[in-house]
Amino acid sequence: MTTPTLPLFHQNKNPAHPATAGSANTSKVYHIPAFTSFHNPKFKIQNQKSRSPRRPAAAFTLIELLAVITIIGILAGLTLGAAGAVRRHGATSTAKAEVAALQAACDRYYADYNAYPIGTADPTKTNNPTGSTTLFTNLLGSATLTAAPTSKRYFEPKPAMVSGNYFIDPWGYAYGYNSDGTNAPLIWSTAGGGNTNRWITSWPKM
Repeated sequence: MTTPTLPLFHQNKNPAHPATAGSANTSKVYHIPAFTSFHNPKFKIQNQKSRSPRRPAAAFTLIELLAVITIIGILAGLTLGAAGAVRRHGATSTAKAEVAALQAACDRYYADYNAYPIGTADPTKTNNPTGSTTLFTNLLGSATLTAAPTSKRYFEPKPAMVSGNYFIDPWGYAYGYNSDGTNAPLIWSTAGGGNTNRWITSWPKM
């Protein structure tokens, strides 16, 4: 029976034991092909590269950090500005309501006495509680908020609206009051002592 002949890369005669002429030594040594993974040097290099530690992600640069800080500062400024505008608008609305309430209380007082409380506060002053003190005692019927009234009470202020024996606006300034007893009173808030155009008054602005 004839032994089948293998391809060349599957057979190799052992050079250390050359076959003698006429010898029947036909033993062959089989080698694993060089392209297998653990005999291929290229595969070893690629495998080592794949197992090498990854480079850490790049950090932020100084310019990027400064840009982010600048944007945050701008947004914070816009937020604080909007919050301040909301507070000013709320204080203005409160002062308008309180001025109208004081005027209505004066009208009720006039209905009983046929005269308004007399006050001498100067409308050109930014903080003059003199007239407001007279208004306070006449509308409240007592010298202080906690004291028992000795006469009819025409106005019930909130505690935040009272300082000592006069009425104050949301900015902490005394409400101005001026009346000779006959003419309708002038009641005003200086809205924080600023420009007179911002004052909140009981009379129409020209």
